[in-house]
Amino acid sequence: MIAKCNRPFNDSEFIKKCMLAVVNEICPEKKKQFEDISLSARTCVRRTEELGTNLIFKLKEKVSKFDCFSIATDEKLAELCSLKGTTTGEDLFIEIDKTFKKLGLSWNKLVSVTTDGGRNMSGINKGLIGRINAKMVEERHEAPMIFHCIIHQEALCCKVLAWKDVMNIVVSTVNYIRKNALAHRQFKIFLEECDAEYGDVIYFSEKKEKWVLNLAFLTDITTLLNELNTKLQVKLKLLHKHINEQHLDHFVCCKTELESTKSTLNWETTKINFLNIIENLQNEFSIRFSDFYVQENKIKLFQNLFSVDIDDVESNLQMEVIELQNNDILKNAFKESNDLKIFYSSLSEIDFKGIKSFAKKMITAFGSTYICEQTFSILKFRKNKYCSRRSRLSDEHLNAVLRISTSNLKADINELAGKILSFLNF
Repeated sequence: MIAKCNRPFNDSEFIKKCMLAVVNEICPEKKKQFEDISLSARTCVRRTEELGTNLIFKLKEKVSKFDCFSIATDEKLAELCSLKGTTTGEDLFIEIDKTFKKLGLSWNKLVSVTTDGGRNMSGINKGLIGRINAKMVEERHEAPMIFHCIIHQEALCCKVLAWKDVMNIVVSTVNYIRKNALAHRQFKIFLEECDAEYGDVIYFSEKKEKWVLNLAFLTDITTLLNELNTKLQVKLKLLHKHINEQHLDHFVCCKTELESTKSTLNWETTKINFLNIIENLQNEFSIRFSDFYVQENKIKLFQNLFSVDIDDVESNLQMEVIELQNNDILKNAFKESNDLKIFYSSLSEIDFKGIKSFAKKMITAFGSTYICEQTFSILKFRKNKYCSRRSRLSDEHLNAVLRISTSNLKADINELAGKILSFLNF
């Protein structure tokens, strides 16, 4: 529990004090038994290491049964590896190769790699992707699908929205509120009084119509981008058309600002900036999502086997897809199913072996490096200057803590306890 909650190891000593205080009130006759329980910081460290080691064994058991797997990398690897010096593509590849060997992962089962798109990751020669592709060629394996994390794609594309004259004022105002305790309290009271849904910073001494309208546009467009999905390109075209024709139903803040102030701004002049922003977004998304376009036929096939053109299907799967598309029972089963994994698992291993293998590979692919970001957030929280000093947190301890706090695998407590009892009896 200490590892899962990212608490310092020496919190176990405080927990014991609390336990003893409760026992003293509820069942004092049991106090001696609780006093004999060892919960020192050293014991907590040792048990955390044992739990982490046990989870590695559990993971290895699962790995041995893998038909295929994918990896997501963001300089924070699935196996926590401390890169003390450089983080070149070669450095990252070496650590991943070590991890594969440690866990018993075979390169020929790797089907997909998702990265954050950094140069050391995505470089086709010296980057991690280049080294992985070279490794696959060297061992005569099929090259994996390569994806650039959707989250990073959106973040990079949104950089085109960075209007300094708007964002600098917003950032400086937010920083002032967050740093000043009194201002922060006043701001929260203000938000309650005006019943704000999200809250907006309106503490500026001089109201500039154009600035406020620009802020309103950025608010609207970033809200829409937060609803990123596969129809985004179509939506951007529609938004471009709406701005051009001044149909602002999807630009609520802009519409409100224009109506409330009865703005005298020339819309024909103002909209040019907005249209340019949307056009830039369209270009950025088109370029940065090219990885997904390369795999477009595979993605469409995986999403709906019954709607694809047989000419767009890989030759080794064409016969099975034709058989499937002419099977009314399976067609109805697909329509009624809300879970692709359940549908694919229900297919006959004999009749649709190729399709099932294809589906397994697609299911393993990561659309983002979110799992890396999530783990890194725990890492930063756990390895702060206070926890590290109090707990003397080493890389080995941190590895065990992260494995316990992020894994869905369950450690075998009975097995670990049995080993301790056997040692004590010996």
